[in-house]
Amino acid sequence: MTNQALLKVDNLCTYFKLPKPHLFAEAPTVFAVDNISFEIPRGTTFGLVGESGCGKSTTALSVLRLVEPTSGSVRLNDADICKFKPGELRAFRRHMQIVFQDPYSSMNPRATAGEIVQTPLKIQRIGTPAERQQRAAELFELVGLRREQRDLFPHQFSGGQRQRIAIARALASKPEFVVCDEPVSALDVAIQAQILNLLRRLQKELNLTYLFISHDMAVVQYMCDEIAVMYLGQIVEKADRRSLFVNVQHPYTKALLSAVPTIDPDVKVTSQRLQGDVPSPMNPPSGCRFHTRCPIAEPVCRNEIPLLRETRPNHLVACHLV
Repeated sequence: MTNQALLKVDNLCTYFKLPKPHLFAEAPTVFAVDNISFEIPRGTTFGLVGESGCGKSTTALSVLRLVEPTSGSVRLNDADICKFKPGELRAFRRHMQIVFQDPYSSMNPRATAGEIVQTPLKIQRIGTPAERQQRAAELFELVGLRREQRDLFPHQFSGGQRQRIAIARALASKPEFVVCDEPVSALDVAIQAQILNLLRRLQKELNLTYLFISHDMAVVQYMCDEIAVMYLGQIVEKADRRSLFVNVQHPYTKALLSAVPTIDPDVKVTSQRLQGDVPSPMNPPSGCRFHTRCPIAEPVCRNEIPLLRETRPNHLVACHLV
């Protein structure tokens, strides 16, 4: 591992304009991702965690420009992806790939597993047909599948096997950077462990850099070197794995951790269950966006936006009361 940042995200914003409710109304805006910044050192895993609807997946798609960012910059190997023209972006995609949440809906049901894995190679015009078939065979073995399974269709595999195919497809073009968008949330718990261990092994063998998206704090703790907690499109806490779980500071992060089950009778988990639902990203609360659900909110939280500031070495928190 090295401290050199492979990916740098600066002031990333992604807003969506919705249709006007009527002719004379103003078009509502969804503030899906609102001014976030982070870096991922080469060979490490950076985690984004939070409830559904907090902007994690939109951040991941914006980083890959599968969704167009509204503003900000995304630099991979010092190349600003946001400034690429369509042709340049298409050629650059071989360096960055994604593993989607649902391994079945992200595959063509009419294509064989081997054809699915070869798809990135065909799009990027990498190798001859024979070389692509050979590459697919090697990838099947790399992710724990048999070569002869290349001729089967997606419905003939289990969920865990389909996710292995998705991982093989993501690795086909030999990318440096891979986004894992909740890659195990659709799988059984026993299969989740196998896929997580596979991702960690591949990272070591191929020196991969991951952006790992999840709502499961236990999974993030196992996989990630550094973690950012998102709430309503913004990062509220960011730290390395040990500091985040040992010295948790933001009330939202504490609430997420209190929901992680434990079988150790000596561990006393303080219940800080979140009240209510996440506010609408079309009309986020004033001041601190978490104040409407925060158990310790004070008047300053309603009026002033907290800045993400360093409270411990490499531990950033956006909270007036920390």
